[in-house]
Amino acid sequence: MADRRKVGQIFNLPVPAGKSVQIDHDGSMAYLIVATAPVSMRGRTKTGTQAYSQYVQGQGFQDTEFTSVEILNNQTFSVVVSVWIGYSSFVDHTLIINNQSIAQVVNPTYPSPGSSPQTNVNILDLSGGTFYDINGGKWLALYRVMILISNLDGGVVLLVQKSGGTGASPAILAVQPLTDRAIPVSGNYTLNNGGANLNCIVSEIYAAIPSM
Repeated sequence: MADRRKVGQIFNLPVPAGKSVQIDHDGSMAYLIVATAPVSMRGRTKTGTQAYSQYVQGQGFQDTEFTSVEILNNQTFSVVVSVWIGYSSFVDHTLIINNQSIAQVVNPTYPSPGSSPQTNVNILDLSGGTFYDINGGKWLALYRVMILISNLDGGVVLLVQKSGGTGASPAILAVQPLTDRAIPVSGNYTLNNGGANLNCIVSEIYAAIPSM
């Protein structure tokens, strides 16, 4: 039988706004490899629970043996965490490697599979949530790296506007006909061309970790 005190495991998951999640795994130490915002954690034993304490990426706790870890998100938005849970006698140097090798993954934003042409494309920031890459792989978005826009129309200018904008709303960028633009921004935006169906491709690149 394997010695359980040599066992540690990494869990990648989103924690919804104002909610808590429980990870059932024995251990005496929990360590946040990745956390897109501060969260609170505590250990749960067979006889009770500890008090919540707040931690940021790179922090964690070591205590008496627990049977599960609870993670509470007090933020008003979803937070992605990658947490290592195990025993203090277990040393895993891949924690350092993992934190420096976060993938940049493309989210195919528009046109999405099965969608009909649209007159407005809402480009919502998926940071802290889940998305699927073009091959169907599931990822947890840490933060957006950039937005990619290809204007396939030969005569229409595309406008990048505030979220929910219309043709008359202020714009931050114009994408000329038959050109490509890369915009390194976070936040929510709307793509508009004045009312006609959009002839374009929109993708987003996110720093992401696999959903497990």
